[in-house]
Amino acid sequence: DKTDYLAAMEQTLASQLGIVPFLYYPVFFTLTGFLQGLTQEQAIQRAQENFVPLMQRNLLFWIPVQFVQFEFIPTDLQIPFLSVCGLCWTFILSVMAGSAKGYSEEDAEGEIAVVMAEEQELADVAAALVLEADASGAEQREIEGVPVHDKAFAGSR
Repeated sequence: DKTDYLAAMEQTLASQLGIVPFLYYPVFFTLTGFLQGLTQEQAIQRAQENFVPLMQRNLLFWIPVQFVQFEFIPTDLQIPFLSVCGLCWTFILSVMAGSAKGYSEEDAEGEIAVVMAEEQELADVAAALVLEADASGAEQREIEGVPVHDKAFAGSR
């Protein structure tokens, strides 16, 4: 129905042209500036530099998402739908304007090295747990006093 499409478009535009630029982004730049230890002037400068590009991406992302939400998604599924879309948007927002701190190539290489070391530690712990479980030969174990049947290791013997 044409009136349904118009109502969906009206709700979408009210959100994107009213709430987002006048409420969402001011709160976003204020809170993230505060959390990053920026002065008021630095936070305002960051907002001025990032507002237009973020608003453009916001409109390109959220107008179709909210139109689909208001027109096609049942009311009881709108929150899960928007949660998934919000997760995607948070990733985009973080990439575009997440950190006011400048990173050098050396900083990035250092962070990559830390992440790789942490991943290796996790892999070592996982391997040790598998070896320990394999060596014990027990298909039954206890977690906090409750017997647990370990099907993952039962088939490998």
